[in-house]
Amino acid sequence: MTTTYHVHPGIGIARLGNSPTDFCITPETAGGLPIACDESGNALLTPDGKSEVPVEKFKDEAGRVKRQAARFYVCEHNEEHPEGRPLKIGDRVEGGGNFGTLVDVQWRVYLANKKAAWYEFKQLEGEHGYAPDHPRRNAGVVEASARQRLIIDPGPQSVDLTSRRRASFARGANPFYAQSFPPPLSPHSVDTLGDLLTDGQGRLLVLGGHGCAGSAKRGPDDPIITHYANNDGWFDDTSDGPVMARLKFFVEDIQRHRFIDVAAPSWVIVGYPAYVPTIFDMVTLDDVVFDLGVRELATRTDLFGAPPFDPPRQVDSADPEALAWWKTQELRYNSGYHPWFYRDVWPILSRPYNFTWLTRVLYGSNFPHDVTERGTFFKERLSRPPRGGEDPNRGAREYLFHVLRLPGEENELKDLGRPDSRTHNVPLMPLLAGDNPISNVHVSKFLRLTDTQLFVLKQWAAGKFVNEREEWPDSPPVGNETAGPAKTGHALDRAVLANVLGGAFCPGGEVGWSVRNPSIYLEPYRIKGNPTFYDFGQTSANAYYKPALDFAYYSDTQLSQDDDLAAGLEPGDLTKHMALPWQADFNECSYQEIDVTYEDWNEIYPGNPRDPSMKRKQAVWQTLWWPAHRPLQVFVVTSVADGKASYDFVDWAKGIPQTDAGDLKMVTSWADLGFVVRNPYFQGNPSVPPKPWEDPGSNPLYVAVEINEPAASGGVTRPDVYKSGTS
Repeated sequence: MTTTYHVHPGIGIARLGNSPTDFCITPETAGGLPIACDESGNALLTPDGKSEVPVEKFKDEAGRVKRQAARFYVCEHNEEHPEGRPLKIGDRVEGGGNFGTLVDVQWRVYLANKKAAWYEFKQLEGEHGYAPDHPRRNAGVVEASARQRLIIDPGPQSVDLTSRRRASFARGANPFYAQSFPPPLSPHSVDTLGDLLTDGQGRLLVLGGHGCAGSAKRGPDDPIITHYANNDGWFDDTSDGPVMARLKFFVEDIQRHRFIDVAAPSWVIVGYPAYVPTIFDMVTLDDVVFDLGVRELATRTDLFGAPPFDPPRQVDSADPEALAWWKTQELRYNSGYHPWFYRDVWPILSRPYNFTWLTRVLYGSNFPHDVTERGTFFKERLSRPPRGGEDPNRGAREYLFHVLRLPGEENELKDLGRPDSRTHNVPLMPLLAGDNPISNVHVSKFLRLTDTQLFVLKQWAAGKFVNEREEWPDSPPVGNETAGPAKTGHALDRAVLANVLGGAFCPGGEVGWSVRNPSIYLEPYRIKGNPTFYDFGQTSANAYYKPALDFAYYSDTQLSQDDDLAAGLEPGDLTKHMALPWQADFNECSYQEIDVTYEDWNEIYPGNPRDPSMKRKQAVWQTLWWPAHRPLQVFVVTSVADGKASYDFVDWAKGIPQTDAGDLKMVTSWADLGFVVRNPYFQGNPSVPPKPWEDPGSNPLYVAVEINEPAASGGVTRPDVYKSGTS
């Protein structure tokens, strides 16, 4: 039985925080809370020792946001465990033909930030290659060596369980490497990209930076922000890079140690805080990567591929020749595929309703995505497949599918009363801003679901689906109802990315449109890295040689200012085209004025002349970006009496306008914002949503907590009435 070793998750997510000491572990369940841990990174457990404890607080006692660490596991893959079995120190395994006991794991991580040296972000320009005249950020810095210093490069670091438990990506913390850090900045200098540590089981925790961002310019008006994505002179401490591991086994038969490298690295992305951790975005990064795997990497040939689908053709996505042969076939979705309602369909349909608690735009319009019995999204109605030739709910399903924006309709607001109208002239959904609603180059005004999401919903609308809870009552729960952590390496890959924004990418949240390029993947959910920047730097031919940690500090090649996808990604390559600083785009992505003047953006259908009045004025539609990432309004608890709370609906980023001045204020105020969680004072069963006709505002499902008062009021965290019950 052949065994290989891999690090999971394939793409891990760490999150910034300004607390100097307190941290937790990023969620490892879809729609879950972060995991509480001690100062050594060991997860806190329930009294029975069987479950990890979620955090109760997102901030420390001083009101500073806790960093969230990306936790990485080594998993063994073989015929018995094809999805990957997480290993623990002390496990006896097969390693390269020898049996042994895992006694240590040496980890090597390389974080970098290339934003200031990269091209200017201009919506979708550059996704398929940059034009020769596309401008660079900080174009006034011309000399090559000077531009190299625009890259924040602390060098690689290594840790293990026995020799070095902690390491830092701070200025001066890597004496064997020629580091590159920006000069002093205003308002906050960047002196570190984070830290590494191993927990008591030898698992790796990657901690990102502290949310610092600033400008090196020293003019009379500096620091100043003038653009949502490109601001010369600025640096921030987001980052990304490869995560590599070397396993140390003790081979009892010969009483020696053996070292084996994992097959390929994982990747870590350091993003800003997840302020709404348990509400999904309309499209998640897992949706994007899963769709890419289905259509480009042959990961689900039962769902998409070339007939016959039963049994599906087996294709090794890691074999370039096999994959190229597969792509020559006439590929299509399997019309006989039956998705599961609760696993595949309901997680998509339930997302818009939860946005209600994050913006007055939806809350004030009588719950257009109502999931209660009078609503169009009533789960019990939509979950019933045809029975005995009867299908009374088909019309309800088809209406919801027909209102969806299909491929090619990214620039249409609605179908404009065409003769073949699907939607009776109502706006197409999702009614959210797209990848480029800003410029007139490579325009993509509105968001749409992925091709695979649309196919799943098409099958459901046609009645080709399974209600697994009726067919198989013991089927496991999914999504927010997940009972426990991911059990396998591949399940962990998906669960982690389900909590990350998957669109719109303008430029996006944690990462942008580069993640939907199949060329950057070695296999689904695993980035193809450049070995120069993740290898341990010495041959493993002598597997019994005891490697030192210091060798990881040397590299013969500096980080590139360009792309080389054939060689693989380098540290900093996944986040380099994101907004600089991140706070600017984050602040402005609340709503967007989108030009929907039909003569400019929609084809005129024969026999369907336009309203002449549209030719005399420009039509604009105010559209939300991603409220589950950047809320607009939230409920807060104002008082509690006899266990019943009173609420107010307030602006989430009060006093921070969506302007250049507001962007600058967000640089220093992001840690004061509240986190949105399930309301602990909700009256009734949280799984039964409030009814619109019963004033949900008196009993909201979600509330914002841990909101810091302005510095003029002492700068401390607002009293936690949601926990303490004080008035």
